[in-house]
Amino acid sequence: MQFNKLKLAAVTAVAILAGVTAGQAQTSLKLAVETTPGDPLNVMLTAFKNDLAEKAADDLDIEFFEAGAMGDEGALMEMIRANQVQVVPLGSDIVQLDDKFAVFDAPFLFSDKESARKALDGELGDMLAASLREEAGLQVLAFGELGFRAISNNVRPIETPEDLNGLKLRTPGSETRILAFKTLGAAPTPMNLGEVYVALRQGVLDGQENPLSVVKEFSLFEVQKYISLTNHVYSPITLAMNAEAWDSLDKETQEKVLAAAEAGAQKTRELSDESDANLVGEFEAAGVKVNKPEIAPFREAAAPVHAAIAKIVGEDFMTKAKEAAE
Repeated sequence: MQFNKLKLAAVTAVAILAGVTAGQAQTSLKLAVETTPGDPLNVMLTAFKNDLAEKAADDLDIEFFEAGAMGDEGALMEMIRANQVQVVPLGSDIVQLDDKFAVFDAPFLFSDKESARKALDGELGDMLAASLREEAGLQVLAFGELGFRAISNNVRPIETPEDLNGLKLRTPGSETRILAFKTLGAAPTPMNLGEVYVALRQGVLDGQENPLSVVKEFSLFEVQKYISLTNHVYSPITLAMNAEAWDSLDKETQEKVLAAAEAGAQKTRELSDESDANLVGEFEAAGVKVNKPEIAPFREAAAPVHAAIAKIVGEDFMTKAKEAAE
C-alpha cells in the first residue's frame, strides 16, 4: 500500500512537471521596422520573420510591427537599446549609434556590389559587428543591402560635381553624409524619409539621394525630373538584435536566428539586383530623364571627405576598410 502511494506521488509529480514544462512561455521577440512592405528594410525583416517562424515556431513567440507602428527609425534605435524591441533593420542612421559606420559615407569606397558584399560578409563585417556590440550593445545578425545610391532632382541632370552646387538635397541625418555633400557643393538637408515626397512636390527640396529601390517604393520618381546614377555610396542594411536578448537564447536558437537573418539578407540583395536591372526603364517610361555621369571627377572632388571620415572612424579602421573593399 505504501509502495502504491509512493508510486502515485511520483507519477503525479512527473505529470505536474511535464505540464509546467509544456506551459512554459516561449521567448518573446518583437520585430519592428519604420517602412512599409516593398521597401528593402521591410523586405529584410519580413523574410527574417517568415524564416524564423518556420524554423523556431516552438521556441519563439514573434511579434511583428511595420510601417512605423512603433515609431520611426530614430525611436526604434532607442527602443532596441532599451530591449523594448529586440530586432530592427537599420539603414544609414545606424551611424548615430556607432560612428564606425560612417565609413559607408566615404564616397566611392566600393567599386561594385560584389566588393561590398564580400567585405561585409568578411573582415569589414566582423569589425563593424564587434564595434556595434561594444558601442551600442547590439548584436549584428546579418548585413542586407539597400544598394548604391543615386541622386534625383528637379533642377538639372548631375553630369559633373559642379552640377551639385546649391542643390537642396535630402540626406539621412549622418553628419558625414552631410559633410560629403557640402564638400561637393550641395546644400544637404536631413529629413525623415516619410516627409520627402511632399517636400519635393512643394519645392522645399530640389532633390534627394537614395537607392533606386527606395526611389520606387516611396514614389519619389513621380516628383523628380532627373535621376543621376552616381553610385556615390553603398548602403547596407544592418539587421541588429539587442545583445541581452541575443545572449539569453540557447545556441541552437541562435543558429536558427542567424540562418533566418541570412535569408533576409539574401532577399534584399536579390531585390537590389532586380531593382537596378528594371527600374531605370520604368523611371524613363514615367518621363524621368536618367543619366550616368563619369565618376572620376566626383571621386577626385570627394577625396577630402575620406580624410575627414578617417579621423572619425580611426586611421587604422579606415585603412582596413579600404583594403577589404578592394
